[in-house]
Amino acid sequence: MTDNILEVKNLKLYYDTRKGIVKAVDNVSFTLKRGETLAIVGESGCGKSSMAKAIIRLLPRNVHTYSGEVFFDGKDIMKYDDNRFRREVRWRKISMVFQGAQNSLNPVLKVGFQIAEPLMIHEGLKKEEAIKRAREALKLVGIHEAFIDRYPFELSGGMKQRVVIAMALVTRPEILILDEPTSALDVITQANIMNLLKRLRKEFNFTYIFITHDIALSSELADKVAVMYAGEIVELASAEVFYGEPNHPYSRKLMASVPTLRTDKKLEFIPGAPPSLINPPPGCRFAPRCPFAMDKCKEEPPVYDLGEGHFVKCWLFEEKR
Repeated sequence: MTDNILEVKNLKLYYDTRKGIVKAVDNVSFTLKRGETLAIVGESGCGKSSMAKAIIRLLPRNVHTYSGEVFFDGKDIMKYDDNRFRREVRWRKISMVFQGAQNSLNPVLKVGFQIAEPLMIHEGLKKEEAIKRAREALKLVGIHEAFIDRYPFELSGGMKQRVVIAMALVTRPEILILDEPTSALDVITQANIMNLLKRLRKEFNFTYIFITHDIALSSELADKVAVMYAGEIVELASAEVFYGEPNHPYSRKLMASVPTLRTDKKLEFIPGAPPSLINPPPGCRFAPRCPFAMDKCKEEPPVYDLGEGHFVKCWLFEEKR
């Protein structure tokens, strides 16, 4: 058993559309240790959710390119055929909480059956035994087992989110991917869900991939932070380093846009808009919006290792290599 539960190397996911090929995930690499939480932050449309779907192999029909290496416990699961991946990995080892609980639940099925369904499909349990496990999963996320016979429309937004988390946890996976799990909730409910996730990680040593555009919220869970921009990871660092002093110009701008309670600072914004993933700019994709852009940025920068697990994709760090 290796220290790294997950290793992603040169992962690509391109979509074929009428307008051209969308490079949603372009040569993404990172590692994740057992029990860690990796927060993936960035603007909407930067490829965060596509990267998660590439890892768990939930792909749409219009895939143009899907390649790279994904090692789970030292095994390259990209080499598994679809049947083996579905049987051994998806939902058994790696599960996912999708963005928007309302859209993740079938409105005409009771929540108990929806929680139990992964057990019947992936573990072959009979309905009665699966429902029993579903009751335990509901209690685990703080919902009384009596709600097992309710329909989604009978639950509040926070309870629906807890049900979706229960669906992802019922098979006791080792990695849980959380795609914007609190984006549609009020602040109090957000706090309750975050406290729930912290408790579950402490009790069961779950490994999280936490996808969000809310940098302040990501600091609640993150051990490491990956910053995505236009389909690429432009900075990867420990939470302590990233929240203290981010290095990539895009990361700095993101942090400068977040208000703080204890300091009075002038908030900044990022001029312009993210580039098209069909025709991204040559070289550094952030260069058209970067205050430090130079002629060399017309060439694609390499990833520089700044030490202690800190990586930055920017020409500004050429001399520090």
